[in-house]
Amino acid sequence: MSPRHRKPTRTRRLVLATVTLGVLAHINQARAANGVPAFTLSAELSTASYHAVMAGGRGLSHQCPGEAGLGERCTAAGVSWTAAGENIGRGNASGNAASILQAANGLTDLMLAEVPPNDGHRRNLLDPAFKRIGLAVTRGGDGRVWFTQDFVN
Repeated sequence: MSPRHRKPTRTRRLVLATVTLGVLAHINQARAANGVPAFTLSAELSTASYHAVMAGGRGLSHQCPGEAGLGERCTAAGVSWTAAGENIGRGNASGNAASILQAANGLTDLMLAEVPPNDGHRRNLLDPAFKRIGLAVTRGGDGRVWFTQDFVN
Protein backbone atom coordinates (compact mmCIF):
# COMPACT_ATOMS: atom_id res chain seq x y z
CA MET A 1 0.00 0.00 0.00
CA SER A 2 1.26 3.45 -0.80
CA PRO A 3 1.58 5.94 2.09
CA ARG A 4 -1.33 7.82 0.57
CA HIS A 5 -3.62 4.79 0.86
CA ARG A 6 -2.30 3.09 4.00
CA LYS A 7 -4.65 1.47 6.49
CA PRO A 8 -5.29 3.77 9.47
CA THR A 9 -3.43 2.91 12.66
CA ARG A 10 -5.30 2.35 15.92
CA THR A 11 -4.23 5.81 17.11
CA ARG A 12 -5.41 7.42 13.88
CA ARG A 13 -8.76 5.60 14.11
CA LEU A 14 -9.21 6.90 17.68
CA VAL A 15 -8.38 10.45 16.56
CA LEU A 16 -10.93 10.23 13.74
CA ALA A 17 -13.58 8.71 16.06
CA THR A 18 -13.04 11.59 18.50
CA VAL A 19 -13.36 14.08 15.64
CA THR A 20 -16.55 12.40 14.38
CA LEU A 21 -18.20 12.69 17.80
CA GLY A 22 -17.10 16.34 18.03
CA VAL A 23 -18.62 17.11 14.62
CA LEU A 24 -21.85 15.34 15.61
CA ALA A 25 -22.09 17.44 18.79
CA HIS A 26 -21.43 20.62 16.79
CA ILE A 27 -24.13 19.79 14.24
CA ASN A 28 -26.64 18.82 16.93
CA GLN A 29 -26.01 22.14 18.73
CA ALA A 30 -26.89 23.95 15.49
CA ARG A 31 -30.02 21.83 15.06
CA ALA A 32 -31.09 22.56 18.66
CA ALA A 33 -30.54 26.29 18.13
CA ASN A 34 -32.91 26.05 15.17
CA GLY A 35 -35.56 24.00 16.98
CA VAL A 36 -34.70 20.76 15.17
CA PRO A 37 -34.23 17.42 17.00
CA ALA A 38 -30.74 15.97 17.25
CA PHE A 39 -29.41 13.48 14.73
CA THR A 40 -28.77 9.89 15.69
CA LEU A 41 -25.37 8.71 14.46
CA SER A 42 -25.66 5.69 12.17
CA ALA A 43 -22.63 3.41 11.91
CA GLU A 44 -24.06 1.87 8.72
CA LEU A 45 -24.55 5.27 7.15
CA SER A 46 -21.04 6.31 8.18
CA THR A 47 -19.73 3.18 6.46
CA ALA A 48 -21.51 4.20 3.26
CA SER A 49 -19.72 7.55 3.15
CA TYR A 50 -17.45 8.54 0.34
CA HIS A 51 -14.56 10.36 2.03
CA ALA A 52 -11.92 7.66 1.50
CA VAL A 53 -12.62 7.47 -2.23
CA MET A 54 -12.34 11.25 -2.54
CA ALA A 55 -9.19 11.41 -0.42
CA GLY A 56 -7.71 8.57 -2.46
CA GLY A 57 -7.33 10.88 -5.43
CA ARG A 58 -10.78 10.98 -7.00
CA GLY A 59 -11.41 14.59 -5.95
CA LEU A 60 -14.32 16.36 -4.30
CA SER A 61 -17.48 14.96 -5.89
CA HIS A 62 -20.77 13.45 -4.75
CA GLN A 63 -20.31 10.65 -7.27
CA CYS A 64 -16.93 9.95 -8.80
CA PRO A 65 -16.86 8.34 -12.27
CA GLY A 66 -17.65 4.63 -12.10
CA GLU A 67 -18.69 4.75 -8.44
CA ALA A 68 -22.09 4.14 -6.83
CA GLY A 69 -24.35 7.06 -5.98
CA LEU A 70 -25.54 7.93 -2.47
CA GLY A 71 -28.71 5.82 -2.60
CA GLU A 72 -26.87 2.74 -3.80
CA ARG A 73 -24.18 3.19 -1.14
CA CYS A 74 -26.82 3.54 1.60
CA THR A 75 -28.72 0.45 0.46
CA ALA A 76 -25.51 -1.59 0.12
CA ALA A 77 -24.60 -0.66 3.70
CA GLY A 78 -27.97 -1.97 4.93
CA VAL A 79 -29.51 1.45 5.58
CA SER A 80 -33.29 1.68 5.25
CA TRP A 81 -34.27 5.04 3.77
CA THR A 82 -36.74 6.87 1.52
CA ALA A 83 -35.04 10.28 1.48
CA ALA A 84 -31.31 10.98 1.59
CA GLY A 85 -28.92 13.90 1.33
CA GLU A 86 -25.20 14.43 1.41
CA ASN A 87 -22.70 17.15 2.23
CA ILE A 88 -19.04 16.78 1.39
CA GLY A 89 -16.11 19.02 2.16
CA ARG A 90 -12.37 19.41 2.12
CA GLY A 91 -10.06 21.59 4.19
CA ASN A 92 -6.59 21.74 5.67
CA ALA A 93 -5.38 20.66 9.11
CA SER A 94 -2.39 19.24 10.90
CA GLY A 95 -2.60 15.64 12.06
CA ASN A 96 -3.86 16.21 15.60
CA ALA A 97 -7.49 15.73 16.61
CA ALA A 98 -8.05 19.37 17.63
CA SER A 99 -6.88 20.68 14.25
CA ILE A 100 -8.92 18.14 12.27
CA LEU A 101 -12.02 18.87 14.38
CA GLN A 102 -11.54 22.61 13.90
CA ALA A 103 -11.31 22.14 10.12
CA ALA A 104 -14.39 19.89 9.96
CA ASN A 105 -16.47 22.17 12.20
CA GLY A 106 -15.28 25.20 10.26
CA LEU A 107 -16.52 23.64 7.02
CA THR A 108 -19.81 22.80 8.73
CA ASP A 109 -20.14 26.41 9.92
CA LEU A 110 -19.64 27.64 6.35
CA MET A 111 -22.46 25.35 5.26
CA LEU A 112 -24.71 26.57 8.08
CA ALA A 113 -24.05 30.17 7.02
CA GLU A 114 -25.34 29.60 3.47
CA VAL A 115 -28.26 31.75 2.38
CA PRO A 116 -31.12 30.95 -0.02
CA PRO A 117 -31.27 30.08 -2.78
CA ASN A 118 -27.76 28.60 -2.51
CA ASP A 119 -28.22 26.85 0.82
CA GLY A 120 -28.49 23.15 -0.01
CA HIS A 121 -25.89 22.14 2.57
CA ARG A 122 -27.64 24.18 5.26
CA ARG A 123 -31.00 22.66 4.36
CA ASN A 124 -29.53 19.15 4.68
CA LEU A 125 -28.09 19.93 8.12
CA LEU A 126 -31.30 21.48 9.46
CA ASP A 127 -33.96 19.36 7.71
CA PRO A 128 -36.22 17.89 10.43
CA ALA A 129 -37.14 15.03 8.07
CA PHE A 130 -33.56 13.76 8.30
CA LYS A 131 -33.25 11.80 11.56
CA ARG A 132 -30.01 9.85 11.09
CA ILE A 133 -26.56 10.98 10.06
CA GLY A 134 -23.47 9.19 8.90
CA LEU A 135 -20.22 11.04 9.46
CA ALA A 136 -16.78 10.22 8.20
CA VAL A 137 -13.64 12.30 8.45
CA THR A 138 -10.17 11.44 7.23
CA ARG A 139 -6.90 13.23 6.66
CA GLY A 140 -5.41 12.31 3.31
CA GLY A 141 -1.76 11.84 2.53
CA ASP A 142 -1.75 15.37 1.13
CA GLY A 143 -2.66 16.79 4.56
CA ARG A 144 -6.20 17.71 3.54
CA VAL A 145 -9.17 16.86 5.70
CA TRP A 146 -11.97 15.18 3.75
CA PHE A 147 -15.39 14.70 5.25
CA THR A 148 -18.78 13.36 4.35
CA GLN A 149 -22.09 14.00 6.07
CA ASP A 150 -24.82 11.62 4.85
CA PHE A 151 -28.42 12.11 5.97
CA VAL A 152 -31.50 9.87 5.83
CA ASN A 153 -35.02 9.94 7.20
